[in-house]
Amino acid sequence: MLNTNQELIAFSKKLDRITSIAGNIVGWMLIPMILSLAYEVVARYAFGAPTIWAYDMTFMLYGAFFMLGSSYTLKHKGHIRTDMFYDNWSPKKQALVDLTCYLLLFYPFVLIFTIVGWEYFYKAFASNERFVSSPWMAITWPFKMTLPLTGFLLFIQGLSEVSKCLVAIRSNEWPLETTSEGA
Repeated sequence: MLNTNQELIAFSKKLDRITSIAGNIVGWMLIPMILSLAYEVVARYAFGAPTIWAYDMTFMLYGAFFMLGSSYTLKHKGHIRTDMFYDNWSPKKQALVDLTCYLLLFYPFVLIFTIVGWEYFYKAFASNERFVSSPWMAITWPFKMTLPLTGFLLFIQGLSEVSKCLVAIRSNEWPLETTSEGA
């Protein structure tokens, strides 16, 4: 059990580092998506030779990047919040509200999302499911694997945020040093 604020901060930093690494990987993986889209545009309009795979690749990658980037966004406080109330509260009150929301709203959603996402992924993997709406007929399991992976990354970053809340409740100050980029 983590008892001191220093232990909670150290724990939070380790989890933030995992999220930063995942976020950086997703960020760099945008390059192949952009290149495939650019290739499709040039092939289609300059040479009259559209591909059968570029559209599917783009929508699968964009969906995966959107999902996998959610934990990175959480780490950097990029999700929607009602700041007109929140900013006027003390750090302790902010942390109490955040902690309550994490426990009552965030974690039940993440748990359900991860379980259902795993079921979708496993079914697609076991049956070698393919996108029937596409002439390319790409397999779906790599795309669906992002669902449980997103749940796992959100769970990890949620633990980091809960640790920060506990520090803020104890000290009435947010541990600002945990928000620095770890990767």
